Amino acid sequence: MVRISTTAGRVTGAQARAQRPRVAGKLFTGRAASDAAPLAGALFAICGRSQSIAAAAAIEAAKGEGEREAQRRARDVRIAAETVHEHAWRLLVDWPKLAGRAPEVEALAGARKALAPLLAAAEGEDLRDAARGAQAWAGQAIFGTAPADFLAVGSTMALRKWARKGDTNVARLVAEILEGDPALGASDVAFLPPGDVWVARDLASALDDAAFDDTPHWHGEARETGPLARTAAHPLVADAIAAWGRGVGARLAARLVEMALALESMSQGRGAGHGAARLDGASAIAWVETARGLLVHQAALDGERICAYRIVAPTEWNFHPAGAFARGALGMPAADAGRLERQVRWLVASLDPCVGVRLEVGHA
Repeated sequence: MVRISTTAGRVTGAQARAQRPRVAGKLFTGRAASDAAPLAGALFAICGRSQSIAAAAAIEAAKGEGEREAQRRARDVRIAAETVHEHAWRLLVDWPKLAGRAPEVEALAGARKALAPLLAAAEGEDLRDAARGAQAWAGQAIFGTAPADFLAVGSTMALRKWARKGDTNVARLVAEILEGDPALGASDVAFLPPGDVWVARDLASALDDAAFDDTPHWHGEARETGPLARTAAHPLVADAIAAWGRGVGARLAARLVEMALALESMSQGRGAGHGAARLDGASAIAWVETARGLLVHQAALDGERICAYRIVAPTEWNFHPAGAFARGALGMPAADAGRLERQVRWLVASLDPCVGVRLEVGHA
């Protein structure tokens, strides 16, 4: 649920709380370690492959087992393919609906077909033809050019030029958004770095706090995770941040850049990142850079049984009480209720929560 508070015609407070129960501990504890990956994949309809990979990596590390290189590469490709699919869904269905446009259902079906072999990537499988097929689909449905060519778009001016050319419905949607308010929802929340060994160093002990799920923090601060944080160094994204701040326009640019980067990486047998580290005893922490941001799984084993389990999803970071959503909504004009709702929904969509949203507005 998202609740907006307003005073004197401006947003003075924004809160978001997931109404889903925290079920990981209850559902995983007591089960066989081998159940973790299939359970995670079945339990979470959104980013199910990433959830399953995080669970598998956490259990393997808790057992002291290392990932095989071929296994790691296949998993990375599956994560990258899932990221492309999730970004495609936003660009072809969810965001057009927000703009009052018809969703491109057939184009999304084309994405599923093109990405299917990559979403099921197996160890040692030659996926170059499948990656080229996914690139061809994206060139036609998303970019109007090869994804590698889109990555040469290095400034907001060049992005506007690409969008105005209108070779795809996505480009025309981008043009409409940029003609509106690309600075919408900009916040000063710092970025969470991409998942790496720092996760084990800095987050494992923090997870001992039961409140961490609702208020995750790094170095004592709320952080933004996701495409914008991961692609901030790309010339286009860096220029978008400089021009519009860390808001809807910059996140849109980041999503396009990340999609193109993922398609390119899969053609080289690489993909998005994940990893795991063993902690004290038979416990471990694993991380996956999902479409929405950093996903963390922590597992502890007693023999072949799970005795403790914890999951922190990207949504918890981005919808932190002092996070990118809450800070980005502050100061929005609230005199026009319809306009306020549209702006809040665009801000929410740019941060891409993994749960449905119900909006409530309270006026003081």
